[in-house]
Amino acid sequence: MSAIVTEGLTKYFKDKKALDNLNLVVPKGVIFGYLGPNGAGKTTTIRLLLNLAKPTRGTAYILGEDIRKSRNYLRKVGFLPDVPNFYNFFTAREFLRFIADITDIENPKKKIEEVLELVGLRNEKRKIGTYSRGMKQRLGLAQALLPDPEILILDEPTSSLDPQGRKEVLDLIYSLEGDKTVFFSTHILTDVERICDRIGILREGRLLLEDSIENIKRRYWKRRILVEVDDLEKFSNIVKETLPTNLLEIKNNGIIIEVSDIQYALKEIPKLIIQEDLLLKRLEILEPSLEDIFLEVTNDI
Repeated sequence: MSAIVTEGLTKYFKDKKALDNLNLVVPKGVIFGYLGPNGAGKTTTIRLLLNLAKPTRGTAYILGEDIRKSRNYLRKVGFLPDVPNFYNFFTAREFLRFIADITDIENPKKKIEEVLELVGLRNEKRKIGTYSRGMKQRLGLAQALLPDPEILILDEPTSSLDPQGRKEVLDLIYSLEGDKTVFFSTHILTDVERICDRIGILREGRLLLEDSIENIKRRYWKRRILVEVDDLEKFSNIVKETLPTNLLEIKNNGIIIEVSDIQYALKEIPKLIIQEDLLLKRLEILEPSLEDIFLEVTNDI
């Protein structure tokens, strides 16, 4: 059974279609990156999955339960909004104890200590009002994890964080792989590439692409090589004359070339460099970045 399945999930706000026929499958235990620019429909999707809004058409199944017919599944879902709010006069422990009391969590003392340890706040004694944004995001994750959910839904969890805060939150999310299913919405491509197993790319409410990052990179991989030498002009002229390649980009002492036969190119390029008495500084096969793929996919529509 998959963790999340959507079937034709559609949402209109008056005349605006915020989500258009979303068909998505999120397997259990993966970190799923839900990727798209601001306004793409990511938050609308999350609101529908959490039963905070009703779909105009279609439905979704969370752990096998139809969101139109039941809300019981919400007990198995933890949620972190993009900007979590807290009572600043509480400590982290006091706040989680308050949440445990109003949500009737079993064995709250043990669970509170476990989640505080997990997010690195167990020894923090200060009031929440003194916390950095990164610390507040970690506390928000602790709150989402407190009921020991099977699914975590995170809406832009690293937005507006400084580099250190982003690293702390991403490391924490990554540590949950396999134990929880994480549905992670963001517009920050490098975050997704760093921790996610699978991604979906959304634009203007439409799902453009959904697969594992490995498969997507394989699908969009092009035979490109980066070569750096001490005399770029001489090397580029030789390449044009002797190899069946396309020169794509030249900058500094490097050249990116696209070849039809990468094995042949990898054999011939070093030979040419030795023959022309050039100094080879770098020879690298280039994989497409998630940013390259995102721009190619979104620019096609």
